Amino acid sequence: MRKKLLELDLDALFITNQQNVSYLTGFTALAANEREGFILITKNHLYFFVFSTYFDLFEKGKNEFTVLCLSYKKRLSGYLNKISQKEKIESIGIEEENITLSEFASLKNKVKVKWQKTKGLVEDLRVIKEEEELKSIKKAAKITDDAFSFIKGKIKKGVSEKELALELEYFLKKNAGEIAFSPIVAFNQNAAIPHYLPTNNQQLTNNDLILLDFGAKVNGYCADMTRVIFFGEPSFKHKLVYEIVLHTQEEIIKTLNHHSHNTYYYSGIKKKEMAISGAKLDKIARQFIKKHHFTPYLHGLGHGVGLSIHEDPRLKINSEHILLPGMVFTIEPGIYIKNWGGIRIEDLVVLKENGIEILSKSPKEFIII
Repeated sequence: MRKKLLELDLDALFITNQQNVSYLTGFTALAANEREGFILITKNHLYFFVFSTYFDLFEKGKNEFTVLCLSYKKRLSGYLNKISQKEKIESIGIEEENITLSEFASLKNKVKVKWQKTKGLVEDLRVIKEEEELKSIKKAAKITDDAFSFIKGKIKKGVSEKELALELEYFLKKNAGEIAFSPIVAFNQNAAIPHYLPTNNQQLTNNDLILLDFGAKVNGYCADMTRVIFFGEPSFKHKLVYEIVLHTQEEIIKTLNHHSHNTYYYSGIKKKEMAISGAKLDKIARQFIKKHHFTPYLHGLGHGVGLSIHEDPRLKINSEHILLPGMVFTIEPGIYIKNWGGIRIEDLVVLKENGIEILSKSPKEFIII
């Protein structure tokens, strides 16, 4: 990060994105949508500002950081001014995608330095997962698989979407500590809404489609998986759509494996420019679904997963992200038909130099209960 400061001609970088703060400090207790911790990276020091509510929780072993406690007496602007004077800081970079207009105006008014907008500096580091990060993600994926096995035993006539969602949430929190997001449970036509909110009004009857989308979180790192179950005998159309979605995902997995085996290395030299893009994979998936005379999903084919449930890389139209070894992302094609239902199959994968490793191990064959 300090090298980046020199490249951008900055004296310091101020980090407000809470996942970025967690990534750099290893302290994952911060709430993603709050303002509970901040980092200032200078050419000489690392400063971690955290409120008194969390101050004593921060690992004492993180001695590379100077940890400073925020309170009504010791405000952030006071610290920033004092550090700027001490280290002769004239310019500070700020994360333009993670600060409000009012916050920016307040900083400019209270801290007399030149503020410069930056974008994606920490996110570029986060996109390639290190071994310790992968361990947490794999553990989260394993607990997510266990949750799927568990929830199948709770499916019965008369159960509501909300009841199944709460059962999933309880299991995930009990075994992982946290959930990556609120579980999605959608019956029949409700499954046509990709991010549907389950209710108690919709109860399971005979011959129903059940879409389940959920994930555990371990040490701050997320997992994500979607499966479809049929309660009773599915229709011919259900079977047809399911097979098309499954084959679409299989086509993408085959493409990734073939591509990585043949183009990541040439004469022993890694060729980044030979890697496939998220946009190209998304196009392949859409064309496959269209070939079978259905309208493809409106969301992207997939997204990166890590400290955030949705992060880079993005597998969607116009995405500029190139897929490289060490990236963790979902592959989740779907077909949604209003007033009928929706089918999505989602796996979490990690791209390696010789192919992909599928972290979601739950079965994908046609499941009837």
